[in-house]
Formats: sequence, structure tokens, C-alpha cells
Amino acid sequence: MTHKPTELTDSDLDVFLADAELPVLIDLWAPWCAPCRAMSPTIDKLARNTAGNLLVAKLDVEQYPAIMQRFGVRGIPTLLLFNNAKDPVRLVGAQSLAQLNAWLTNNHVSVSAPTAQVKQYENLEWGSFYDDNELLAFIAARALRHASAGEIITAQSRYWLDGKGTLAAAMVHQSGSEAFERITGLPAALGHLLDRCEYLSLKQVEVLFKALRAGKDYRLVPSTFMQWWLSDDFFLWEKHLRAPELVTLITRWQSLCTDRLVVRETSPQAWTDISHQATSLLRFYSLPDRQLEKIVATLLSHLSPLPATTGDEQWGIISKNISWAHYHIMQIHSGWSDEERATPAERMNWFMAKERETIAGKLSPEEIAKFREEWQSLNSEFISKENALHQNLAQLALPVYTQLQTALNRLLAAAPDF
Repeated sequence: MTHKPTELTDSDLDVFLADAELPVLIDLWAPWCAPCRAMSPTIDKLARNTAGNLLVAKLDVEQYPAIMQRFGVRGIPTLLLFNNAKDPVRLVGAQSLAQLNAWLTNNHVSVSAPTAQVKQYENLEWGSFYDDNELLAFIAARALRHASAGEIITAQSRYWLDGKGTLAAAMVHQSGSEAFERITGLPAALGHLLDRCEYLSLKQVEVLFKALRAGKDYRLVPSTFMQWWLSDDFFLWEKHLRAPELVTLITRWQSLCTDRLVVRETSPQAWTDISHQATSLLRFYSLPDRQLEKIVATLLSHLSPLPATTGDEQWGIISKNISWAHYHIMQIHSGWSDEERATPAERMNWFMAKERETIAGKLSPEEIAKFREEWQSLNSEFISKENALHQNLAQLALPVYTQLQTALNRLLAAAPDF
């Protein structure tokens, strides 16, 4: 349901008012009126924000000039509020959303508040895409063109080279987060998540841009996404993490995160305690068979407290660790044991030990080839399993990234207006 203002004619008006079970706001406007056109997006936002409390309608007085005389209106834009009174209350001239909310509240109309009062934590100067639908359409068309040509690809870090790159880079034709933020009006954190969710195909990018809107407040999306990502709805962490103390720490983080997202007071010390405990646990997860535990502990240390969405470096680290976790998750879904998941790290350690034994302290190409052959002869069964995983990686990744995209699209679509 879009909750857009209802377009009325002069003959519709009386029936609309008679049938209304809620207060009614009528926007009297005309196409030639610049202040009317400027206020139109604000009226649209008001209609969305007050759905269920107020009926918002528009009436073009150029087509129906008799309405002006009927209500004694001399100039436009004029707003008429019908709320259990014989005569409507009126407001003349262009108004901001804050001014409209205050006026409606003073006239006993309940105005829905944004779903989260995040401004006390992080300032926001503009809404997504600078509240410019034409800018959004331009960036969407560009991304869709690249997706159609197969030019949006996966990578550990955002990049743009020779007309190809990750989604966030394809949207702005640059790899830097500063360019992404400035061109799109979106936070750096969201760019990292867009890349990490692997929107690659034309269909995937189309669905994403149906969820994205101009003039939205996306500040809560990255944190809410991470809360979902660290929940059982995404992955059974408790089942696969071989560290009960880490599972307990996730639960504590989830509780603090919930308090923060609903604007309940949270103790800075409580966040600090989680960060310190996660960092201290890392020394126990240095062994090859504790890689997933190491990833999750690293994430908790960087998510405590929840970083600002403009924190590019922090979200870059978070993004890379998410990517590494996804690889472990796909191994688990493929039936790999803990021992098998530890083998790639053990292989690296084996080669590093061989390197330390050399006089030069560095393996030559010939030595690398020799040791690779030796390692493969000792681990032929694992090599076959690893090759099979890589051959099926795209198929294994599809359900994981479909889940990620569905969650992120839902959060984007539900975000409040700026």
C-alpha cells in the first residue's frame, strides 16, 4: 500500500468528505504554482507518515477554480484540514514537514513518529539520493546496464576497473567510499553491505532498486542488518561455534543492540566490556580449527558499540569478515568437518614453515612448485573435496546470498522518510 495522496475533482470532494472516518487534509494546488510543486514531495511524505491517522488529498484549482471561491481561498498552496468542525482549518504557503507536523498536532491530529529516533546518535544532513528521484533513476539505470552486461562482479574489496566492479562501485564508477557517499547520498556502511550481499544479476539489481527510495533515512539499516546476520534466523551460530563463551557474548551483544535500536539507554561501559572480551578471546582462536570463531569475535569487537554508518574503515573491516564467514558457512553447508575447514590454514602454515627453513627466507618458484606437489600428494583426498567445492561455489552461494538480499531489501523498503 503506497498511501499516496488521493487526487480529487470538484464533484468527488463532498463524497470524499462525507465518507471519511478520519481527519482529512486537502492540498489546493495548481501546476503553474512553483511553491505548490516544491511542497508536493513533502505532502507525499506526510501521506505516508500519517497513514491510518489522516486522509490526504490533492485538488487542482486550475481545473476546478470554483473551489477557491467556495472556501474563500485567495492564494495557493493552501491546506484545508477537516476535523469534526463546521469549517476547515487552513494553512497558507509552502511548509516544511516539521511545520506541517506541528500544525497538525496543534489541531489534534496524531502524527506518526519515525520508527527510530536515531538523530541522538548520528546526524543526517540529507535523505537518500538527496531526495532526488531523477538522481535515483539515473544511478539505477547505470547499475542495471552494468548488471545486464555482466559487469557487476564479486570481490573481497570494492573496486572499479575497465568498466567492471562491485555494485557500489558500478553505481558511481569509482571505488572510493567518499565518492559513493557524495554521489548517492547513501552512507558508506550501506555501500559495503551492497557489495557483500552479491547483487550480480539483472534480476537481483532490479529487485534492489525497487526497495531503494529517494529521501529515506537508512541510518538504522546497517546495524539492524548485522543484528539479523548474527541471529539464528540467518545461521545457527550456537551449533557451529565451538566456543560457548562466544555464543554468550553474541547474546549479550544482541540485547544491547536491541536497546540501542529502540532508543533505550545503553551503558557505554557495557559496549566496552563486549569489545574487550571479544578482543581477549581472539588469542584463543589463533589455531586453524578456530577460524570461524576468530571471525565472529573480530566482528563483535568492531560492532561494539555500533559504528556510525559513515565509518568507512570500520565497516570495511566488518564487510571483509562477513565475506570470510560466508565462505565457512558454505563449507559447513557442503558437509565439511571442522578438521577439513581448518586444512586451508594448516596448508598455509606448512608452506610458511618450509619458507622459514630456506637460507634466503623466501621460496623460489621452483621450490613452491616442489612443495605444492609434495603437499598435494599427502592430502589428495582433501584436494579433491576442495576442487569440488570451488566448482560448485556459485550454486552453494546462491541460497546464502538470496537470504542476504531478501533481508537487506526488506530493511531498505521499511526505512522511514528523512
